[in-house]
Amino acid sequence: MRESLKNMKLNEKTFIEEVRFVIMDVETTGLDPKNDRICEISMNIIKDFKEVKGLTTLVNPGVSIPYDVSKIHGITDSMVLKSPKFGDIVNQILDIIYDSVLVGHNIDFDYNFLKSEFERIGYSIPDIYVIDTLDLSRRFCGGLPNYKLETVARSMNLFSKDWHRAENDVIMTSRIFENILNILVKENGVMTLEDLLKMVQ
Repeated sequence: MRESLKNMKLNEKTFIEEVRFVIMDVETTGLDPKNDRICEISMNIIKDFKEVKGLTTLVNPGVSIPYDVSKIHGITDSMVLKSPKFGDIVNQILDIIYDSVLVGHNIDFDYNFLKSEFERIGYSIPDIYVIDTLDLSRRFCGGLPNYKLETVARSMNLFSKDWHRAENDVIMTSRIFENILNILVKENGVMTLEDLLKMVQ
């Protein structure tokens, strides 16, 4: 049972086609990672521009989901009642994110919730590489009215009827990331993880 990711071999000199990217999105019971909880998580794996489905599941947060929050993502207490608790899936999550780069739209939100959930059950995640498609979009998708996930997706002719559910948002984020990454590799000479990280600094 791994309790941390301290022995990862991934480094900034790793070639892009060898980097395992994990696109992540969580839905939560609120906005505060210290007090609110994850109620859905989805992770999609991309390596060498090929997608591998990782994990999508509702999560029993152990607390009630406020009505106003439920109206946003559509997840209710009854839906998560028989779902696994975070501790039940923690090893699956560790296996997925091990030796990987986390990617998400406004990734700090998702990462901070993930970190808090780990800490609640006595696990720890050291600093790992993260890439924010929000930052990438602001830099490489100029002229948009805003850089919400749906707005960026629509600018790339990506459409969905199910926004604010983790799996759908991960699919959309994956497409956005792949599109931008292709441009960076073909037109900006991005060859390594280090090159990519410089693009979001």
